[in-house]
Amino acid sequence: MNKAALLIEDKDTQLVVRTALECAGYHCEVYTSTGTLLRGIKRDDHGLIVVDVDDPATDCPAIVDWRRNWLNPEVTLVALGRTDPLTAARVLNAGVDDFVAKPVRGAELLARIGAAARRRVPAPAETGPSVAGCSIDRGASAIVSRSQRVGLTARELALAQLLFENAGQLVTRARLAQDVWGTDVGITGRSIEQHIYQLRRKLKRCAGEALALRGVYGSGYRIDAAVVPCTPSGPSSAPTAALGLSAQAMFHA
Repeated sequence: MNKAALLIEDKDTQLVVRTALECAGYHCEVYTSTGTLLRGIKRDDHGLIVVDVDDPATDCPAIVDWRRNWLNPEVTLVALGRTDPLTAARVLNAGVDDFVAKPVRGAELLARIGAAARRRVPAPAETGPSVAGCSIDRGASAIVSRSQRVGLTARELALAQLLFENAGQLVTRARLAQDVWGTDVGITGRSIEQHIYQLRRKLKRCAGEALALRGVYGSGYRIDAAVVPCTPSGPSSAPTAALGLSAQAMFHA
């Protein structure tokens, strides 16, 4: 089921929006401030965010900026507001996908959400740090190598970004919990391990054995290029063996 995050203070507007979205198959979660909204969408993946810009608790630029940096780029952001051309222009210029004037009509809201979702295309490749020939494309929410492209969820993307930026260094569980989940490590439970497991599988699909995501027991995780031991091949050891035989022959001669 699709998840929608709502930041709408007015109860009548909230009821219209929730009814329309739930009829369309969305599971709605209502938040009371920009801070609680951002913490909520850090914990769970959402496909839609609807905010009321007339609500003083709504910080539209902060939500747009957070989506740009941390969320899957396919997440749709729609703003509601009073019938005022200046308000519409302000929020659209801030980076929301569409604006719906109040009073909100359910059919129009769903139509605009659908149109906004169709308009969204992956941003140009934003290649981040590279490790063992594997890099992160934040615009496409994927990890990329020369021959593979593997999609990531919003949380996997944030997790990979943090690990790649600190390649070769230990990233503690406490930092992962704070930067990716926005909470204390004690609250995440097994979520960190589960996401690390999924990310490790995707890294292997992308880079094979060239990239290693290692756990340091009780401390955290680190990502770096795998070290492949160099084993002498058969032919290279032949001259040594031949020299040994020659020496034995000379000794017994």
